[in-house]
Amino acid sequence: MSVREPLTFRKTLLAGAVVLALTGTGVAFAWAASEAASPSPSSSQSQVAPGQENRKAKPDKAQRPQHLHSESVVKKADGTFETILEQRGTVDAVSATSIIVKSEDGYSQTYTVNAETTIRQVPAAAAGGSSATPNGAKRLKPAPGTIADIAAGDIVRISGVKNGDQVTAARIVEGAGDGRGFGLGRGHGHGKGKGHAK
Repeated sequence: MSVREPLTFRKTLLAGAVVLALTGTGVAFAWAASEAASPSPSSSQSQVAPGQENRKAKPDKAQRPQHLHSESVVKKADGTFETILEQRGTVDAVSATSIIVKSEDGYSQTYTVNAETTIRQVPAAAAGGSSATPNGAKRLKPAPGTIADIAAGDIVRISGVKNGDQVTAARIVEGAGDGRGFGLGRGHGHGKGKGHAK
């Protein structure tokens, strides 16, 4: 037996292995390509238009959660802590020095009103205008008000500082404004410099 015969035999085996490997890979590629080319009917129905993958359907405004009342503790700039009450509800009673607000779930709170209480009135929307809302109504800016402008039955959003059992109103917003959140102007007077901003 010559020396060349085992070498030729090895080369033949190696060539056969390479052909099998390539053939197997070719079959796998062909199979994968045929699967990708013919999607199932169910997957074609669930396809999303280009650019729409990350967009979520906005819930109807009526389905959004409405914040009625909350209590939180904040750390002020000087390192001390303060308890803040926020509430949205109907005015049960009002005087020059106090206001009682009741939320839809029955929660009721009395707030002391003093010279430092900021009161704003949001007028009803008017038709037309450049800063129109989606329904065509113009958003009007809140105007300064007084406690005398608020009457029983009015809808208000209020924030106050709790000290023991007493709560002193820091800001009252009366009128329109059923949008998201309390709309109490965090970071404007009731926040910056006083440690209330979140």
